[in-house]
Amino acid sequence: MKLKVPTPAGDIVIDASRMDLAVACRAAKLITQNIAGKRLSFTGIATPKATPFFERCWRACRTIPVGETRTYRWLATAAGSPLAIRAAGQAMRRNPLPMIVPCHRVVAANGLGGFAGSNNPRGKEMKLKLWLLQREGWIQGVQPVEKNKRLLATKVPRNCKATPKSPRISPDIKR
Repeated sequence: MKLKVPTPAGDIVIDASRMDLAVACRAAKLITQNIAGKRLSFTGIATPKATPFFERCWRACRTIPVGETRTYRWLATAAGSPLAIRAAGQAMRRNPLPMIVPCHRVVAANGLGGFAGSNNPRGKEMKLKLWLLQREGWIQGVQPVEKNKRLLATKVPRNCKATPKSPRISPDIKR
């Protein structure tokens, strides 16, 4: 069973078939409240059982601060397998709890990457990823760069109050 949480950019889908239904319903309720503007902590919701690597990826993903992104390379390294970049992408693709495990904060080294199994830049999945990132303070058009470099906006929307030097996205940082 899949639970859908509506957003202005499309539905966030929670795969309840892979976890306890009560946990999935609680997650959907928290996500709905978060979208409505309430600042909530998702720490009380555990991710379902999966392969050890997927679980490590999901745990690492949950450490990415709001308004920041990390690359799939960073995620693979944080999960203990620096060469498993594609596998880290698959872990994000199979994430049953979007927003709780904020897979929208994981991007490709050369751009946004995919979301929910789609790389179509005009698809509903990417619109949802962009909406989630923008509501967290991410600036449209910023691309991740190598370590220890600040990111500058390349295309700041006219209605955006952030400046081109606004450090909304952090580069990969070893923690």
